Amino acid sequence: MKQFWALNKRNLKIYFKDYSAVFFSFLSVLIVVVLSVFFLGNVAESSFLEPLKNIPGRDMEADKEAVREIVYLWTVAGILTISAASITHAFYANMIKDRKDNKLNSILVMPIGRNQTVLAFVFGAFLASFIMGTLTLAITEIIGLFRGFALFSVKEHLQILLLICINSFVYSSVMYFFATLGKSESAWGAVGIIIGTLSGFFGGIYLAIGDLNAGIVKIIKCFPFIYGTSLFREVMLGRTEDAFFKGLPGEVREGVDAYMGTSLTLFEKELPAAGKIGILILTGVLFCAASALVLKTGKKKDR
Repeated sequence: MKQFWALNKRNLKIYFKDYSAVFFSFLSVLIVVVLSVFFLGNVAESSFLEPLKNIPGRDMEADKEAVREIVYLWTVAGILTISAASITHAFYANMIKDRKDNKLNSILVMPIGRNQTVLAFVFGAFLASFIMGTLTLAITEIIGLFRGFALFSVKEHLQILLLICINSFVYSSVMYFFATLGKSESAWGAVGIIIGTLSGFFGGIYLAIGDLNAGIVKIIKCFPFIYGTSLFREVMLGRTEDAFFKGLPGEVREGVDAYMGTSLTLFEKELPAAGKIGILILTGVLFCAASALVLKTGKKKDR
């Protein structure tokens, strides 16, 4: 156990001492925030408000304010998913560097089992991702306050932090698996570019899931991004949507949630929150097991 914590301490210290790595792992989050405030938000708000113009008795000014908040929180939910993926990717860049400098060999011959070695790296990435994810939440809430939006309740904060934990675990496991296969820093950097692109698209941030054809939606549902984003949206949008859709038929909200990716269907049935959490945890466990298997059966020169 002593070696487990020593390895965690070493990996976290290396990551947080590399300020450029921390900044660039945070860069994709900053880009999406800027896009949301200056471009994506305006497009989504127009799509939201257009159908309401034909409904009598609606206060369009109040609707505009509510929609601004809904679209912002909808985007922030995706940002938290992107954060988990990008932070864990940056964390494992040091592992790739260790392999290149032959330091990984020394780590893998420590008096600690292969499974514990995997868990030590994954736990370190999990902690880094959780810390940065919490910071991301704080920053987006501060931006929301400046835009006139209300803070989340204590209960909502606890639920969001729990979801940050789950997403951090998932992407810590997934990224570690790919890091065990990575051989060079340039290749790992290319993986980061791909992840940054796919996480935004597969998380339903750049386009609402309702704008995509059925075939693309099926592909997106094969990746964990959309499930994490959907869970964040359920929690973050709940209170605002309750007020916004008050007085409208339930089918209107259901249709909007399905179109925007807040609710998801699997095998023609709506997927409950417990089902989404189960998919995410199962994904993390499977990738942890696969990583341990790769280490166990890898070539001797990689041990």
